Amino acid sequence: MGKICYTLDGSEPREGIPYEKPIEIGNGDVILRAFAEASGLETKEDFKFQAKGKKGLQIDDVKRARIASRSRQRLDSRGKTYDSLKLATEKGIKFEGVTLSVGQGNQVIGVTVGDIEVDAQFVETILRTILSKFEPTTPITMTFRKASFASGHDLREFAEKLGLELQPNEIEQ
Repeated sequence: MGKICYTLDGSEPREGIPYEKPIEIGNGDVILRAFAEASGLETKEDFKFQAKGKKGLQIDDVKRARIASRSRQRLDSRGKTYDSLKLATEKGIKFEGVTLSVGQGNQVIGVTVGDIEVDAQFVETILRTILSKFEPTTPITMTFRKASFASGHDLREFAEKLGLELQPNEIEQ
């Protein structure tokens, strides 16, 4: 027979309240920390509950974070593309499912990188090669399906600076 203990005040759950009945968590933001032990095996887990009625995108600034969109995130200008690559270099952001489109009409080059994790330097190298065939003001569009961040804070900063409108189901933490 094992045991489960929990806390609601952020303290170590190993010596917390024994789980014996449903837990009342109230209406405010709550972090429930749980500890379970059985047959010499142990595990701990934190569960975050947002305040009752609180809506919108909730991102934990400390935890690693990832954008994982079914539809692509679109950086629809040269400026946004290069701003994203600058931030990605500074913050160590990695992308997957990248597409680059340079030019317009019949004068266009498109590159797709599937579900391979790439960094900003990789994308910039491709862009430099492509742009050698075009005028300096040629339009650039970059899209991506996934992006990995060291923290929720970095994800939030990236989204705000680039004007990305993220949905709660697109964020993994």
